[in-house]
Amino acid sequence: MLEQLKCLVQYQILEDKKAKLVRSSEETPRRIAEIEKEFKDFESIYLGKKAEHEHAKSSHHSLEKEISELEDKIKRSKVRMSEIKNNKEYQAVLKEIGDQQKEISEKEDSALVLMESIDHLGRELKALAKEVKQRKEKMEQDKQELQREADKLRERLDRLENLQEKVRARLEPDLWKRSEVLLQKQAGVAVAPVEGGICQVCHLNIPPQKFIELQRDESLMQCPHCHRFIYWPGHEAYCVFEEGWEEL
Repeated sequence: MLEQLKCLVQYQILEDKKAKLVRSSEETPRRIAEIEKEFKDFESIYLGKKAEHEHAKSSHHSLEKEISELEDKIKRSKVRMSEIKNNKEYQAVLKEIGDQQKEISEKEDSALVLMESIDHLGRELKALAKEVKQRKEKMEQDKQELQREADKLRERLDRLENLQEKVRARLEPDLWKRSEVLLQKQAGVAVAPVEGGICQVCHLNIPPQKFIELQRDESLMQCPHCHRFIYWPGHEAYCVFEEGWEEL
């Protein structure tokens, strides 16, 4: 087996594993954002209820103030009535008091409805506040777990990159340059396995004679279609690479 081809295969296997880890690590911010959005959506329901509760209390307070002001007006009107000598003016004040009493009664009914709403919203808020707390704790736990997973992925990526550096150091400079160009132009895949005479990356047939030569593992070859370096994974040594690094 060619030593340089062995290095290329080693590097590509590590590159493939690294690409998978990078994709996984890129998922972490998205998953954290989803968790935070889910919490904020629920929290907005709680905050909406809280605002509704505060508005109901404010409205009830305003009604009580208005009722108190009307009651003061009635008291002043009754005092004034004792001083009135004119019957027409007396009847006018009497009607005014009647209208004010009617308004007080209507406002008291509204205040009673508001009190029932305040009590109901208060019970809802208590339950929601408890759930908000639980959900926030769960969100923080999930975020911490995702961050721990991200840290582990980073450690694995560092190990893979260190191994790649060691492999790359064994590659001839000219061969590495050719491989680097392929990595950049061919979506991070510079080396492709060939099985059954078919390149497993571009999925095109390799000429039969070329495939026979490839299986002998005697020379460095490239796919005639995608121009990636190719190898036959049926060779025992390449299987050892895969099995030895499957946990990385």
